[in-house]
Amino acid sequence: MSAAAKTRPTDLAATFEDDRYSWTRRRPVRRAGVVGEAVLVGALALAALAAGHGLLGSGVFAVVWVVGLVLFIPLHSVVNLGVRGLHDRRETTLDEVQRTQRDRSTAATHWPRLLLSLLAVLVAVQTATSTTSTTSADGASGGAAAFSVGFVLWFASWLTSTWHLAWTLPEED
Repeated sequence: MSAAAKTRPTDLAATFEDDRYSWTRRRPVRRAGVVGEAVLVGALALAALAAGHGLLGSGVFAVVWVVGLVLFIPLHSVVNLGVRGLHDRRETTLDEVQRTQRDRSTAATHWPRLLLSLLAVLVAVQTATSTTSTTSADGASGGAAAFSVGFVLWFASWLTSTWHLAWTLPEED
C-alpha cells in the first residue's frame, strides 16, 4: 500500500465529513434520531415478547420485524452521520479529538452495554424455556421469538455507545 493511500481518507470517512450531511450534526436532530431508534428497538422487543407468548401471530410478527428493520436503516444512517461515524471508522481516519470523544463514549457505556448483553441472554433463555410449549394459532413456535428478544437486546447493547455519543456531543461550530 502506498503512502498516499494510507493518508487519503476512505470513501466512508469522506462521506461522514461531507457537508451535505451537516444538518444531521445538529443536537436536536441527533437526539431525535436516538429517541426514534430507542422506540423502534423497544417496539421490536415488545413484538418479539408478544409473539413468544402467543399474543402475536407469526405473520404479524414477521411483518412488524421486516418493517422495523427497514425503518431502522435510514434512521441509523441519520444518527451515524450525526456523530460522523466515529464508532465505524478506522483509527487512522480520526483526529485526536474524535478519538477522545469515541473512547470517552465507549468507556461511559461499558457497564450498560455489558448488562444489556447479559440481559439479552437471560431474556432469550427465559422466553425460550417458558414458550417451548406455546404455539400461536397459526402454528408458530415461541422459540424464534425468544431468540428475537435476545437479538434485539444485544442489538441495543451494540447501539448504546453511538446513542451516548449522539446525545452528549456538543454542537459543532
